[in-house]
Amino acid sequence: MALYEFDGKRPQVPSNSFVHPNAVLIGDVKIGHECLIAPGVSIRADFGPVVIGNRSNVQDTVVIHVFPDSIVTIGEDVTIAHGVMLHDAQIKSRCVIGMGAMVLFNVVCEEDVFVAAGSVIPKDMHIPAGKNISGNPAVVTHDVTDKQKLTAKAGINYYRDLCKKYLATMKEIK
Repeated sequence: MALYEFDGKRPQVPSNSFVHPNAVLIGDVKIGHECLIAPGVSIRADFGPVVIGNRSNVQDTVVIHVFPDSIVTIGEDVTIAHGVMLHDAQIKSRCVIGMGAMVLFNVVCEEDVFVAAGSVIPKDMHIPAGKNISGNPAVVTHDVTDKQKLTAKAGINYYRDLCKKYLATMKEIK
């Protein structure tokens, strides 16, 4: 794992979570249990803390950063899909942030929010619980369906299993 202490603060990763060796975690990062942090992820908590809840996954090439006097929180059972850029946001539990989305400063996603792939969530947007948003700038398009919730839950379980498999079987080949 590429974990770096910064200004006396060190990333905290429990033994039942997986951080890929090509991910970079700097400073005040706290990862919950049964999380998977994929290759190419950059979590830079040099200005403030980044807290990721249990059973969440942060997929390939995600960038997470925080400005001074701010915090990034990601709740439990959250999927942050490939290529997301997330800055100073509060993502509550059971949210799905779609591939390539940009989540800008001071955004709050309440529980069970789904952000469509490629969406840009403008600064200071507060998305109510259970809403699907899409576009640039993102707008609420509809209520999250039961099918979406079931798909998200299945995804969390797939990534929990993948986390365990990585911990048990991944080996570098030289």
